[in-house]
Amino acid sequence: MLKLILFEIKKMWNANFFRILILALLVFFIAYYVFVYINTTRAEDEIKLLDEVIQRTEQTIEEDSVALESAEDSEVKELEESIAFHEEWLEKEQTKVEIFEEENWDVLLQMEIDNNEPMIGTKKFQNETHTYTHPTLFTYETYVAMSKWMQDKDVVPLLPVNILSYVTLYDREVNSGSAADSEFIMNIIKENSNKYSSTSIHYLFRLFGLLFSFIGVVFFLFLFGDIVTKEGLGRNGPIYLLQTQPIQRYKILASKFLTAILTSLLILVCAVVFSFIVGSIFDRFGDWDYPVVIYGEDRTFTLMSMGVFLVKATSLFMVILLFSYTILFLFSILTKRVLVAIGLTLGALFVGMKMSEGLVTSSIAQYIPFQYFSVFEVVTNELALTLDNFNLTYANGIISLSIASLVMLIVTYVVSFVQSKKGN
Repeated sequence: MLKLILFEIKKMWNANFFRILILALLVFFIAYYVFVYINTTRAEDEIKLLDEVIQRTEQTIEEDSVALESAEDSEVKELEESIAFHEEWLEKEQTKVEIFEEENWDVLLQMEIDNNEPMIGTKKFQNETHTYTHPTLFTYETYVAMSKWMQDKDVVPLLPVNILSYVTLYDREVNSGSAADSEFIMNIIKENSNKYSSTSIHYLFRLFGLLFSFIGVVFFLFLFGDIVTKEGLGRNGPIYLLQTQPIQRYKILASKFLTAILTSLLILVCAVVFSFIVGSIFDRFGDWDYPVVIYGEDRTFTLMSMGVFLVKATSLFMVILLFSYTILFLFSILTKRVLVAIGLTLGALFVGMKMSEGLVTSSIAQYIPFQYFSVFEVVTNELALTLDNFNLTYANGIISLSIASLVMLIVTYVVSFVQSKKGN
């Protein structure tokens, strides 16, 4: 079997189409890293913004001091309060500059905890536990919990660090004068919450967030779309030449299937290695322990390290590919045409995903494999929260996709066996 797999890999690599797609994927990796690197907020960017605030504050203090010299009784107190306020504000901003210059993240996180933790008690006291106005109680609770997690595990936070740069699924609006203003401000908050980091771990997190989707599945299906049909399933095809050797037909097809799975895994490993290299060269490695929020029922949550999250997301995506390849192999054997097989596979996946949307409230929703193609949303339970069905879990996704893949493999084997018997 190993010799057959190596033989399949060699044939696949010699195909121009395969090499072009791999090259295109590498170009995408590089281009996306450039994009992430450009959009990464760094300590010097924060210092620059703080310096501008400090300059404006010092100017305000100077103007108030000049006005105080000629002020009358009614204005004196007002100007003195203004000067005192801005001097206190100036001291805080200068302290932040020192924090960023020294990269004292523990102090920065503690400041955020001190500023936001009291709001948790305030929200509960005011019975604002199930509101949707940013920042919600859930947002405060997760933000503080993440800050404490990063303190305990000595994790470097993503910049900027403030409650206005953090948003959850429960934040849908802001306090504003009109609906249009609320939507505008909410969009700004969501944009600011998309924190980028050019470190290895965070770049890989972003990269897999794009790749572990239906688009990623489509790419891999095109990459291996002809692995069966290029052999020629007609009577005089190369696959029949292989069968003249002491090799059973099922071993030939099994080697092709294993080649697709193993090569897919190898590509993902190469993506990991690429992120480690470019991140370490142009920034730093990053933190495996960076916290990821996992949503629970009734506004509960847990935190998961980014390393564990990426492992779980990768395993789920691999099972999705396994399921998709079983469908591709079945249609390849039935149609004996590359484009037709790929088209039918994509059509089956698309129709299955659309039909599963209508069954999300049914008792069998968690057993439908098409429900789990949004990998990151499944692992974070965002899908379960959005669809109000917490049976759509990572574990159920692995189980349902694995069972469906096994069934499809059995069907494919039976069809192949019948075709082989008829051919003889």
